[in-house]
Amino acid sequence: MSKGRSGRVILYALLIFLAGAVTGVLVAPMVGRTFMRPPRAEEMSHHMLEYLQSGLHLTDQQTAQIKPLIEKTGADMEIIHHETMKRVLARIGQTHAQISLLLTPEQKAKFIKMEAERREHFKHRPPFGEPPGPPPPTPGPQ
Repeated sequence: MSKGRSGRVILYALLIFLAGAVTGVLVAPMVGRTFMRPPRAEEMSHHMLEYLQSGLHLTDQQTAQIKPLIEKTGADMEIIHHETMKRVLARIGQTHAQISLLLTPEQKAKFIKMEAERREHFKHRPPFGEPPGPPPPTPGPQ
């Protein structure tokens, strides 16, 4: 193979690699939001009931008796998830407040800016079903 031809092969391979990398960077966030989110209670209930019906060959009567149990569990799990996420977000807020107390005024301003940028980045997907809103106030020195 001549030098010119091998150079073109390397160039084409590099261009294909770069095209794949750019596509991955652009597509991965959309795929992650779609496939990596926790299922809704209705989805979980529906899939669980289908799983039991197909695996156990439930009668109509059994399905009618089991369906409310599964739906109730799904709703309870959603409530538990929501409450847990509120606790997680509150704990993160506490940590940010503690960190803020240890920062210089310049660092604190930069920290607030970093948090605002992070929130803006995730604005398209509010955390765990919560509506987007302004960042919580950062307490000053006490």
